[in-house]
Amino acid sequence: MERKREEIRPEGSVNYIPKYCFGFSVPEIDSAPVADLTGRLPEDILSSIISLISMREAATTSILSKRWRYLSKTSSNLDLDPKNMLGYFLSLNHFKSQHPQWKEKQRGRFVRWANHILELYVGKKVDSFRVEYPLGSDHGCDVDRWIQFAIDMQVQNLSINLFEHHLSDLSRELYKFPYWLFDQAGTQSKIKHLSLNFCSQSIPANFNGLNSLSSLSLTNTSLSQENVDNILNGCPSLEWFTMNKCRCPLLLKLSSGCRFLRLRHLRIFRCDPLEKVEIHDAMSIASIEYDAKMFGQVLLKNCAQLVRICTTFTLPNLQYDPGTQMTYILGTLAKDYPLLETLLVVIPLVQIDIIPKHLTTFTRLKLLKLLGVRFRKILLDLTSAFLEAAPSLVELEMDLQLPCTDEEKIEHQKIVDGADYTEHKKIPLKEYRQHQCLKEVVLRGFCGYPIQFDLAVLLLKNAHLLEKMRIVREVTVYSGDGECLVVDLYKDGIKQEQILKILGPKVPFTVNLVLE
Repeated sequence: MERKREEIRPEGSVNYIPKYCFGFSVPEIDSAPVADLTGRLPEDILSSIISLISMREAATTSILSKRWRYLSKTSSNLDLDPKNMLGYFLSLNHFKSQHPQWKEKQRGRFVRWANHILELYVGKKVDSFRVEYPLGSDHGCDVDRWIQFAIDMQVQNLSINLFEHHLSDLSRELYKFPYWLFDQAGTQSKIKHLSLNFCSQSIPANFNGLNSLSSLSLTNTSLSQENVDNILNGCPSLEWFTMNKCRCPLLLKLSSGCRFLRLRHLRIFRCDPLEKVEIHDAMSIASIEYDAKMFGQVLLKNCAQLVRICTTFTLPNLQYDPGTQMTYILGTLAKDYPLLETLLVVIPLVQIDIIPKHLTTFTRLKLLKLLGVRFRKILLDLTSAFLEAAPSLVELEMDLQLPCTDEEKIEHQKIVDGADYTEHKKIPLKEYRQHQCLKEVVLRGFCGYPIQFDLAVLLLKNAHLLEKMRIVREVTVYSGDGECLVVDLYKDGIKQEQILKILGPKVPFTVNLVLE
């Protein structure tokens, strides 16, 4: 994103020399050295500042003053990854394509660097500890020592990502995560969040070393029913559980035997050959994320009713058709989960041309997010169908990643170049159902295509209680577990002044139009 260059003038200054900054204003400061100003801050505040930046950036602060010299060795957030070691991101494809001797040399270099960082560490506590490097099982002893260090430092957030293999190659030996370190005599584990990628799972029965764990994310590993049983029994405080690209049995049961699960959020994504999931005795369960292959196959037994669902479309193949997936969402999902209040639908690289004729009403749905929208031909019809199926909807957010025809690209370029917008077709507003509850709309990826203006006009005219419409250039990429990454895909899109000129006359006086 381009940052604005702002001119800063100190108030009341006579002899003024222009100064510039990017993105924010900096007041003029007396001629006192920076080191003197920072030297007045308490050490706990300085340590908090250090913890907010990367280890590599923290190391550069040693030039500020004597007090900053050792602060980088007290940061409560330790990230052992290629960017902190090398200053740039490591491409996994580049690493995998190299000669085995080169890869082993780089692994050895990373291990020595990580050991050096931990030897120099003088902090009293580590809140977050992350290891991300393709080490595999050959350097298991080194990773064990790092995890032991994190446990000794009372770590709360632990992430181990040893990415090297491919999902189809999980038969190769993975690093065995050392659960026994958390169960040693005298060890009082404080860990609350654990994320493991390419690590084998072998929690023993009657394990009690992760009593404080509230969230667990497992990626690229093999999970048996016994593994899952031991996890749920050994982590009584577990509320968030993610299984991502894991190899699972056809049927997986989530239960803790004689007690209720405290599970609140479950994410299942691309787990093969998993076909069916049963959740038992989860009276706090509120949210589930899954892909389209699990439609209708997540069964709740003696559980609370879900209020939030996130579903991701599966790429078209012989078994999964996008039209069938949309038919389930608009025709069956509301029956399966009648108390649903939030629905997030991720539609990556899928073109949908069919809208189901029979819609089922979401009686309590208040928030709807449609991410990665690419169905240009039926965009207005599909939006109207969702509004009809959700009469109580209050908030609507859509990402408009639209592949358009050559004709529409020409129309779009005319608008970007400053030409007056002329509707390429008259929108028959009377054919679309009016909505009586919708109050806020967010349209992301808005770069000035005619169909995007048509959608905005439709919502402005047919949502009678609309209070706010946000037009945003950036789009969001959903990364799972409620987190989104913001990406600016349309840096050369339409200007805000042009959007305002086109939509301004169509905005009711009761609606606040916000352009970002």
